Amino acid sequence: MIIKENYRYSIYLIFSLILTRIISYYYLNITIDEKWIFGLWQHLRLEYLQNNLLQSLLYFHAQPPLWNFILGIGVKISSFIKLDVFINLINFLTTLLIIYSSYHLLKNLNFNRVQRYFLILFLIILSPSILFYENFPSYAHFTCLLLFLIKLNFLKIYKKFKNKYEFQIYLYSSMVILTWSAYLIYFNIIIFILLLPLIMNKKRILKSFLIFLMFFIIGMTPSIKNKFLFDIFLNSSWSGLNAAQATGYDRENWPLCSFTTDNLKAYNSTYKDILNNKDYLNNDILNDNTFNDLGYIYKSTKCHNDAKVHLIKNFYSITKQKIARFFSVHAHLSIDFAFKPKNWVNHFSTLEKMNYNDLFKIIIISFFGLNYIFYMAIVLINLRDRNKKILNYFLIINLILYLYLLFVSFYGSTWEQERMRYTGYSFIFISACLIIKRLFLQKEFKYIKFKTIN
Repeated sequence: MIIKENYRYSIYLIFSLILTRIISYYYLNITIDEKWIFGLWQHLRLEYLQNNLLQSLLYFHAQPPLWNFILGIGVKISSFIKLDVFINLINFLTTLLIIYSSYHLLKNLNFNRVQRYFLILFLIILSPSILFYENFPSYAHFTCLLLFLIKLNFLKIYKKFKNKYEFQIYLYSSMVILTWSAYLIYFNIIIFILLLPLIMNKKRILKSFLIFLMFFIIGMTPSIKNKFLFDIFLNSSWSGLNAAQATGYDRENWPLCSFTTDNLKAYNSTYKDILNNKDYLNNDILNDNTFNDLGYIYKSTKCHNDAKVHLIKNFYSITKQKIARFFSVHAHLSIDFAFKPKNWVNHFSTLEKMNYNDLFKIIIISFFGLNYIFYMAIVLINLRDRNKKILNYFLIINLILYLYLLFVSFYGSTWEQERMRYTGYSFIFISACLIIKRLFLQKEFKYIKFKTIN
């Protein structure tokens, strides 16, 4: 009877998820559209993953390799299970883990079982954004999960220090770094700084520094490989082109600093000369006129520093554009993405149209604005209460991780910020839950009194 009571709402959540996914998959036929699996710039071509997965990942310099490794596994077993079904299963398991993470986040923030169930039901299971990216074959859903797991372990480690929490924080942060180029190799330094108050309090600076160093090296392994093979110390060779595009410098130096293929063969040949025409440079994956072509390394390296100089010289005007873009992006749901799951538009046409309705835009931007304002208010209120020291750390860490995402997505990219913002869905979830609790679920906003850190 006790077991049944303890796990009853967990069973309700799993049942609710399965029921909604049966409806979306079998009744609405919302699934991954196969054309996007190898239609996205970030994905290696099928024949490379199929014929020589490890060598392809070795010569893959355009992006960090982890998501393509997962795709490669799906390709290898595609004779047993179709690749689109494999990715759907991976994304479904990802949603399950998001539910697990959100459940334990709310549990540690002293929400009761009924509150946890309904908040997760409406903000996760029935979320159009979650359903959208669960049925899209990119790393967006996967990285969203990793941020949930990082924050869960931050909350746990500040509540009660355990080595496994520290290890898991770095593990998930390194996986983010190895999946999406927006999370630079220096992201683990931010993680170390966020852990530093606890590390110093526990007087374990050397041990924690060694753990940090190990994962810092793991996170930069693609950079080390790229430096050895291609003379670029970056996890993604697109960084210069991304910077040029984000700052508008690509329009100043077109087509060199654009993602177009103009003069790509000439750039390819020039870069081979720079690398002394080593034999492995003739591998097909480096010479196929796609975004992993050697010519793109030449373009990116030539434009990298110039784009930085352009940003510094035009910082004020570029920042004005970014602020305008910030408000524009926050007037749309994260489903505002050009590539759609199969049958999505047919069944969610009303939602798609609403996303471009002026009144709906005002509602959405008001939601985000109030969310941000109330979250900052909660942070400031709780900072005055020393009994909530652990909660204060978590609220600030949650905010810093989200601000990092916003900064790199707006200053490191020109488009797709709605999709990028989805990666930080954990912040919106946590913030919305705290605000709902404060305004509606109890008269006085009290959290569980964690033990103070010794």
